[in-house]
Amino acid sequence: MHFTLQIPFLPCSALSTVNPLTHLVSGIRYFAIGSEFSSIGLLYTYTQGEVIVSFLALLAFAGIMFLIARWRFTRVTVT
Repeated sequence: MHFTLQIPFLPCSALSTVNPLTHLVSGIRYFAIGSEFSSIGLLYTYTQGEVIVSFLALLAFAGIMFLIARWRFTRVTVT
């Protein structure tokens, strides 16, 4: 018998959805541990769709950081 804990929506959980480390950890867990695992008595399940969304979020984050870095390097003046 598996019990799952339902956590209500909190502002902290909203911040974790935009944190790139959250998406990185979910991908590592999926590929290293598997799609289903339990920790501290809680059952966690990851689907392929969630992993794809995490991968796309990481790609978007990397792209945005690249564009910001390129923009800053083009504005640098060396004296």
